[in-house]
Amino acid sequence: MAAPLDRGLRHRQEERGYIYPRSISVRTGDRVLIVRGEGRGNEGHRISQVDRRARKVYVDGFTYHKSDGTELQRPIDPSNLVVINPDWSDVRRRRILDRANEGVEWTDETVAELEATEDEYETEVTGVDPREVGADAEADVDDDSGKDGTHDWSALTVSELKVELKERGLSVSGRKAELVARLEEGE
Repeated sequence: MAAPLDRGLRHRQEERGYIYPRSISVRTGDRVLIVRGEGRGNEGHRISQVDRRARKVYVDGFTYHKSDGTELQRPIDPSNLVVINPDWSDVRRRRILDRANEGVEWTDETVAELEATEDEYETEVTGVDPREVGADAEADVDDDSGKDGTHDWSALTVSELKVELKERGLSVSGRKAELVARLEEGE
């Protein structure tokens, strides 16, 4: 299962003297953009799982909620993705670059230069530095709770209310008004 490499990344690396393939097999750890389908947008996602039997890819941050409140990752066809920052940690995968760039000596400095260019390009495309993604997720978790202890539960969707109730160990059945009342009682 393969996905195309971003055209801008390929051109940028060609200007620096490195030839990248047009497409590459998807692997866990690659940073991708969803370019077609429901989740398309300018946000870079990391591939968390590749299901070769079903020919689907699962990316971080692209989920849906079931009616009981559980959150699942949504499967995506690799043809709907564009790789913007491939993971070159696997030696066998680096051989792809070796075949295309026969005259290049692959030292640690060369690989670091390639990865820095890929990170820089990803920051340009998505507006998010890939090295700061983990820190942003932790900051979002802290911002969810109200600073003064109050929260407007009625502004949330039913699925978000059910997730909050499930985290608190409360019943998730009922209408939205009942769910809001249950959360307000728990405060």
